[in-house]
Amino acid sequence: MTGPTVFGDPPAAEAPPSRRVLIVMAVLAAANVLLFMLIAEDVLNGGGLVSHDQAVLAWFVDHRTQGLIHAAKVVSTLGSFVSLAIMAGLLGGWLWRRGWHLGLAAAPLVSLVLASLASTTAKAIFGRARPPVSVHAEHVSLKAFPSGHATDTAAFFLSAALVLAITVAHRRSAQVALIATGIGLAALVGLSRLVLGVHWLSDVVAGWTLGTAVAVAFLTAAWWATTRSASPPVPHSPRREVTRSTCGTVPKRQEPRRRVRGAGPSGGDRAP
Repeated sequence: MTGPTVFGDPPAAEAPPSRRVLIVMAVLAAANVLLFMLIAEDVLNGGGLVSHDQAVLAWFVDHRTQGLIHAAKVVSTLGSFVSLAIMAGLLGGWLWRRGWHLGLAAAPLVSLVLASLASTTAKAIFGRARPPVSVHAEHVSLKAFPSGHATDTAAFFLSAALVLAITVAHRRSAQVALIATGIGLAALVGLSRLVLGVHWLSDVVAGWTLGTAVAVAFLTAAWWATTRSASPPVPHSPRREVTRSTCGTVPKRQEPRRRVRGAGPSGGDRAP
């Protein structure tokens, strides 16, 4: 049997998150929000990560091939909002049919929608221009900052990985593998946007941080809300004890005492 993990004894979603988990999740969400704000400041004032945007974009454009561009287009399509929404709906339906609370089952889909709204709002606020059209390998229309694909995939894949980690995974290794896979898929979609030349590096990194913050915050809130009123598990009792406590014990029938005639010290009757 494996020992307790950061998510508690599996399945962790049957109990409220521990104080340790709440602190870790809060710090993780706050750190990503702070990082997003720092990148946003760089976009407005220049410097920082933004100062590397031109060089990074040039490297990807110079080293991409037609095969790599085709692969990046496929990855970007799989990381689009529509594709992610379909996957989120299927995953949520599967978890719900397995008996998990609707709040947890719908967490990946809700995280995706919230992250998409956040990135669209940020695009309208910052209004950052994309890289030159001459390096675009596909048609795009919205503003650059932050990357919608990076935001959406970070929100969905990380939320989905966390939900599966606390509901389905029963081993530490499985939980780690799920989270690593979620991070890897989000990273892959973000890199595809650089290969296609439609985003700056800072757009993609900002999208990852924004999506991660949304996923961690909402998943933690959903986990806590769906378990805060749950009753503690009832210890297992043997069947015989349950029968006695439920139906009561039948009083033992006492046989009447028979008096046996015989000679005693007093010459009278004696009990057996």
